Amino acid sequence: MPSEAAKRRANKKKEAAKGRQRPNKKASDDTTTPEENGTTNGVTTNGISNGLKTIVITDGSSDKEARSCTGVLASHPISSDLHIYNYSCTYHGQVLFQDTNLELNCGNRYGLIGANGCGKSTMLASLGGREVPIPDHIDSFHLKNEASPSDNTPLQYVLDVDDERHRLELDAEKIMAVDPESDQLFKIYERLDELGADLAEVTASRILHGLGFTAEMQKKKLSDFSGGWRMRVSLARALFLKPYLLLLDEPTNHLDLDACVWLEEELKKFKHILVLVSHSQDFLNGVCTKIIFMDQKKLQYYSGNYDAFIKTRRELEENQMKRYQKEQDQINHMKDYIARFGHGSAKLARQAQSKEKTLAKMVDKVCSLICLQPIYFQPQIYKDIEFGVDMDTRLALVGPNGAGKSTLLKLISGELSPTDGIIRRHSHLKIARYHQHLQDHIDVELTPLEYMGKCYPHIKDIEQLRKLVGRYGISGKQQLCPIRKLSDGQKCRVVFAWLSSQNPNLLLLDEPTNHLDIETIDSLAEAINDFNGGLILVSHDFRLIDQVAKDIWVCENMKVTPWKQNIRAYKDLLRKKVLNREKKI
Repeated sequence: MPSEAAKRRANKKKEAAKGRQRPNKKASDDTTTPEENGTTNGVTTNGISNGLKTIVITDGSSDKEARSCTGVLASHPISSDLHIYNYSCTYHGQVLFQDTNLELNCGNRYGLIGANGCGKSTMLASLGGREVPIPDHIDSFHLKNEASPSDNTPLQYVLDVDDERHRLELDAEKIMAVDPESDQLFKIYERLDELGADLAEVTASRILHGLGFTAEMQKKKLSDFSGGWRMRVSLARALFLKPYLLLLDEPTNHLDLDACVWLEEELKKFKHILVLVSHSQDFLNGVCTKIIFMDQKKLQYYSGNYDAFIKTRRELEENQMKRYQKEQDQINHMKDYIARFGHGSAKLARQAQSKEKTLAKMVDKVCSLICLQPIYFQPQIYKDIEFGVDMDTRLALVGPNGAGKSTLLKLISGELSPTDGIIRRHSHLKIARYHQHLQDHIDVELTPLEYMGKCYPHIKDIEQLRKLVGRYGISGKQQLCPIRKLSDGQKCRVVFAWLSSQNPNLLLLDEPTNHLDIETIDSLAEAINDFNGGLILVSHDFRLIDQVAKDIWVCENMKVTPWKQNIRAYKDLLRKKVLNREKKI
């Protein structure tokens, strides 16, 4: 039971909340506003029963029409957990997952992993769009699209939480009518205090600063920022709102290493339900308490972070292989027995027939147990820099956003020219540059085969084109469907198939892991290590850098400085900077 002092504090908070509620009640008597039915600044506000609202950043309407989801709410309507049973989803007629159970418990941070195209992003979109039964008291925020360009500043966009404040006040009224001394009521009043004018601006500014926005940048208009920076603004709003169900789809895609470390530390403090899709093993290890593995159209649950998942799964596979080998020995023994005694005496023949029936059952069991799966300027940015790159180069560029990492790759490839100085390239040098927006230049109405045929018109053999894309996991019907129907990860695979077919001598990879699943990233690391040529890599994936880079250069303050230690030491340095900055704030 709350103490008398706690009750007095709660009564004061109730009186303050009633004062805040009066203008909202007046507004509620008016007709429906555009914000209730439409989208404002890229945020869709969906009205739900009892006056509650959920803030969701959704997919495009065409994706929603192509998606069909069903499920049954299995948890109690007022429970703090969310359980949906018999959860199924089809996308453009293809079954992504079927009759599986989704179990999300309060206080856990889930990492959702699986192969590209298995339905991870689609599942988040269906939850964020509330296409399956979700209790009204569980508000959600699905981070998918960046904030729309407008005259608002990033700080104003993050602080625009009138809908959230109104939702909490209505929730408080509802609980007051049922249980005035509920602990949940005290939590709501604490949250209303956090959204109040005194603390809100400081909190929002701290979040934006952690994501790389300086004080000057926080005062600029959203229309002055690129899509990557506006995505950070949407992420900042999600962290500021602290929804009950937070759905993050590749949140590190547009972040530099500094911001990734800050976000990892921030998400460790999340107290409700977090579902995270990420390709970064390092990030999953730092944030997640449970792993959901989407495989064979089902959801499998593992306790611990990604490393614990790998260890547990390896043990399960080893035990499965031992059972398989034992059954194979039994099958061979039975086959030998049947061959020897199947046509002997009546007694031995009956025993052989019995063993033959047992053998048939065992073979059926083995076939369902084993499954084969494919494994696989004029602002001055630089001043007086000088270096060389050869076929043995294995270099990673690190540093904060805006330091010029991508610009340096464009200078090397010839897309940009220096304002002063000379760049010399070998006359026979072939350069292939991958960047995170390359898939936006693909004609998505073509199929992968048609696109490759358009890029390489000299290849007339359809089977050769199939091999080019098939090596990168685009097989079967995926080769014949329009690229727009593929997942983001599968589109990236098409781009990699196109790049590798150029047979380059030097690879320039700018955030190559965006949208790729973890197995594909491991395959990419193996391919890079086997590549007989030079490599310059820009990535926020610490593990990939650790796997492929022999040298690390820090791009900062218009200079390129070699880092003498490994990437783990660099991450430790960034973590210390983040913690020291948080203490000062």
